[in-house]
Amino acid sequence: MYFNSPLTIQFNVTYNTQKTESMPTYFAFSDECGDYVQYISKRQLKIHPFYIRATLLMNSDEWKKLNTRLRTLKIKYKIPVNSEIKWAYLWKIRNYQKKGITIPKKEPFKFLEKHTYNQLIDFVSECLELINTLNEKKIVLTFTDNSATSFLKVKTILRFHLEEIMQRIEMDLQHDYSNLAVLFIDPVSEQKNKYFREIYSELYESGGLINNFTHIKDSLNIEQSHHSVGIQIADFIAGAFSAVLKSKGKGNYSKGIDMFKKSILPNIRQNRGNIYGFGIREVPKNHKIRTDLKTKIDGI
Repeated sequence: MYFNSPLTIQFNVTYNTQKTESMPTYFAFSDECGDYVQYISKRQLKIHPFYIRATLLMNSDEWKKLNTRLRTLKIKYKIPVNSEIKWAYLWKIRNYQKKGITIPKKEPFKFLEKHTYNQLIDFVSECLELINTLNEKKIVLTFTDNSATSFLKVKTILRFHLEEIMQRIEMDLQHDYSNLAVLFIDPVSEQKNKYFREIYSELYESGGLINNFTHIKDSLNIEQSHHSVGIQIADFIAGAFSAVLKSKGKGNYSKGIDMFKKSILPNIRQNRGNIYGFGIREVPKNHKIRTDLKTKIDGI
């Protein structure tokens, strides 16, 4: 090899011409809905009856396609491309519009005041339909019924959720030694972010219940949701699933249930058609809660 410069230096370089196969890489995007508080009060329980984490596992080769299509949807609905619509915004916007009240400047969704609730619902529904366009995708849902589990510490519950997610990713990718998954989550609070980093590191080093996490990257990635198409969609998945959990027959949750049925249910991780315990997992394990959930899902 030669460089065109006043001083010419020669290097003897041997190139390996053997074709090298690329390592299959997967992205796992995870976000939460609701909250968990130890010794939860009746008032808090009414606001947050469940703590949910939704995780979307996909081939990284399809990320660019997903990103482009979601941006196109934002343009279609005249939503700023670099902005984020959270599931929690929808019901707040609906309440302001039903009461005919102008959205206060302090609200993070003030930029959406010219959009109707129904327009935003249609946007979210189309975003979730993008999941069906992916060739490789699996959804993992973990949830805690706060009315049955509030005696456990927050870090314990978070550990249960994260371990369930990591185990399922590892089991899905372990068939090929070269597979590797990178897990991304949305920052919540300084304390929770610290818990998640500590728990992830502890689980990675210990291996949890499945010996070793050899198909998952060694560090957790916490990234801003408004910069991440994957986390935005994970937020919608968690929100639609919360509609199923909160449902008691037909009611205000019908739109979320429809989204769940159309775009989420067909893509939940399963084993021979069974999603319970494989793609949907109550945390901690509880037979009654699982049976109640099955009844709700069978009913839709």
